[in-house]
Amino acid sequence: MQEKNVLAIIPARGGSKGIPGKNIRQFAGKPLIAHSIEAALQCPLVNRTVVSTDDDNITGVAQAHGAQVIRRPDELAADTSLVIDAIKHAVLKVEEEGDDVDIVFLLEPTSPFRRAEDLEKCVQVLLEDKADSVATFTDAHVSPNRLWRVSEDTVEPYIKGAVPWLPRQKQPKAHELTGQIYGLSRKVLFEKEDSISLLLGRKFAVITPRETALDIDTELDFMVAEKVMEHFQDKNKNQQEDTRGK
Repeated sequence: MQEKNVLAIIPARGGSKGIPGKNIRQFAGKPLIAHSIEAALQCPLVNRTVVSTDDDNITGVAQAHGAQVIRRPDELAADTSLVIDAIKHAVLKVEEEGDDVDIVFLLEPTSPFRRAEDLEKCVQVLLEDKADSVATFTDAHVSPNRLWRVSEDTVEPYIKGAVPWLPRQKQPKAHELTGQIYGLSRKVLFEKEDSISLLLGRKFAVITPRETALDIDTELDFMVAEKVMEHFQDKNKNQQEDTRGK
């Protein structure tokens, strides 16, 4: 029996400048935030799912899709606010209501392709005390050796001594954070008051496929994500038809 309480927090403020109303905009037949809410609710290892928001419309959508809501104060919902402060606020509010919190997960509402298996893997890492924090990563688009420093008077490799001209296969490999899943123990979250990082203490990486790591922040992202979703839906449909055919 699971002995630790796992809290999933979905941060969704209402003041999106790039795409107004982004978090509740329709995507693949439901509000964008609903994909993250469903991922948390369907994970058998998550005890409670909350949305941290300052917005009435997001509150209504979140509750309609089964999440509880923690109202975020205005000072934690500004453009310059740090997500870690909103997470700490939500944890303390949940504890004020009488629930224990041992492990905290952050699920961004802009990552609708998050896989259930990756979420369960991340939760299991912390339940088994393999690390103090965990996050999802994917292969970087480009090797760090192929990055450049450009100024008014010079162009040079970003990393001193790098050789950008080598074939891709001979370049060093790197990974980038996907933003899909962050998890950490409650203890390490509150250990350093001035930390802004979500990777603290002993760190663990779960590698996810690039096609599931899309983060939606712009209109172009929405267009690309819709095409990717169509691809996944067609693929699933064909697999189901093949199964019935057998």
